[in-house]
Amino acid sequence: MIVDSKKIENEVNPPKELYIYHASSSFANDVAMPYLGSFAVRLGASFQQLAWISSMMSLLPNALQHFWGWISDSKSVRTYWIIGGSVLASISLLLISQARNPNEILSLIILYSIALSIITPTWAALQGDWMNPSKRGQTLSRFHVIGGLTGLSGSIIAIYLAQISPSDTAESFRPLFIFAAFATFLGGLILIRVPYRDPSKIKDVKLSDSDKKEYSQTFKQFVRAQSFYALNMSLLWPLFSVILIKVLDSNNTIVISFAVIGAIAEMAFQPLMGRLVDRVGPLPVLIMSRIGFAILPFIYAFFPDIRIMLILQIIILGPCFSAFLITSNAMVLDLAPNKERASYFSYYNARLGIVTCVGILIGG
Repeated sequence: MIVDSKKIENEVNPPKELYIYHASSSFANDVAMPYLGSFAVRLGASFQQLAWISSMMSLLPNALQHFWGWISDSKSVRTYWIIGGSVLASISLLLISQARNPNEILSLIILYSIALSIITPTWAALQGDWMNPSKRGQTLSRFHVIGGLTGLSGSIIAIYLAQISPSDTAESFRPLFIFAAFATFLGGLILIRVPYRDPSKIKDVKLSDSDKKEYSQTFKQFVRAQSFYALNMSLLWPLFSVILIKVLDSNNTIVISFAVIGAIAEMAFQPLMGRLVDRVGPLPVLIMSRIGFAILPFIYAFFPDIRIMLILQIIILGPCFSAFLITSNAMVLDLAPNKERASYFSYYNARLGIVTCVGILIGG
């Protein structure tokens, strides 16, 4: 029988440095990474090269996590691994800003992926170390709202640079990756101030051997279901950049505006989804978001109208993406032992990354 982890109260509040780190990493991501595909297109990337870039960004940062998740659970302090990964990521982003052709981007993605594979499971586990089980939804939503605000500021910067650029070329995207590099580096350094919290001393659910087995089986079933869904969705997502730029002939400002509208909608729905997760649990909310995501690619493909796509960014992508951000982590945290959180996240992310890569390549 699965035990309700919400009954394990542990009054703790995340230190402000964790929120600052999340804000800086969100800024770095939103100011540059949504436009990596568009940057590659402006550099002359073919549809096949674009599919390779998308698939590598899905595969490598996740597939490499299996090793780093175990390491961060058992060796040294979690924050040290995140700081090291942030330094490596900042170097990668700086080099990407200087890329001259799509093949250079493909090469640099490998270095950036190694950095992400260190950071991603360790950061998710560190967040879990500083959360009350009964308030995971609200705490995660708070992180994402703060990250959304800084990410929005990054998107506004991207729009401004696109507007002052003399033409729709790759040059307007280069400063975005420089900003991302500096934000990533500074965000990693701030974690030096985070106090150490030993996962083995955090109050956890007491489980019998049969309960542990059931938890493990439930987690594996969850991973299999998510992987099947990710495979099907990834078959269609590479079409988005091509439809937006080549079919609709959108300029850089419109491309960036799509990301801004999606970010505002996602941020607006975060508090509601956080409270909903704490009230009904993460699984029903996750199912709702997956249904919404399943609708989007088909509408994009069969109704390539700029107005329709903008409306969908608000009424479907906003609530669904905010729900997805909260529920995925909440589900893993509910099922993972405190001392193995990074390993569980790396197991989950690695498998989803592999199937997503396969789907993108097939779709390409």
